[in-house]
Amino acid sequence: MPRDDSGDQTDALAGYVADRQDGRGLTFRDVPAGQRAMQVLEAYWRDIKGTDHLPHRRDLDATQIEEALPHAFILERIAPGIARIRTGGQVVCSHMGFEARGMPLSVLFAPDSRNGLRRWLERCFEDPALVDLPVTARRGILQAPITGRLLLLPLLDQDDRVTRAVGGLFLDQPARLAKVKFDIREDPTLRCQRLVQPSQPVLHAVAGDRVGSAPSTHRRAQLRLVVSNP
Repeated sequence: MPRDDSGDQTDALAGYVADRQDGRGLTFRDVPAGQRAMQVLEAYWRDIKGTDHLPHRRDLDATQIEEALPHAFILERIAPGIARIRTGGQVVCSHMGFEARGMPLSVLFAPDSRNGLRRWLERCFEDPALVDLPVTARRGILQAPITGRLLLLPLLDQDDRVTRAVGGLFLDQPARLAKVKFDIREDPTLRCQRLVQPSQPVLHAVAGDRVGSAPSTHRRAQLRLVVSNP
């Protein structure tokens, strides 16, 4: 798979998503249930991560996560707390109302939630950490809000830096394609699974933390998983 670490190189995952979602009959009814798709993506990331280090961006094989592709995106960190979408699935594009590629992830979120999003993006890239956030979006007065999850899974670039992430926006229930803005709900279901080197002190869980059950690692050293929210 070609590397995606420069803007003028071919992104094989983007090409695969385009081929699978080129307008030839893919509708929202074809999109898999969000919870199942999220499980598929997270399980795949954990599988390619193995026991010793985070996966690289080039390790991703889109054919292994077809069920999650309509919900999924690849992020590139471009500044502290800011990440742009390198490629995004149909669900992501539909809620933006336009092509997602090259846009900051923050355009999906209401202004009041953007500072929180910056903080959680930094946790993903800087700690690094698996981040799973509950989100909601208001629709019309007579329509129930859209609810779902925002999942961020850190990846290494070609220089072994955590500047990429795979993730997605996974709705709890099918909904009509529509441009909406999401809010982050920091409730007890929020997950932040941090990877730290053994030489670092363990951070104790605080209120609102949700302890993850799977071990996780980073880079070339043995790592262990702790859970901590700010």
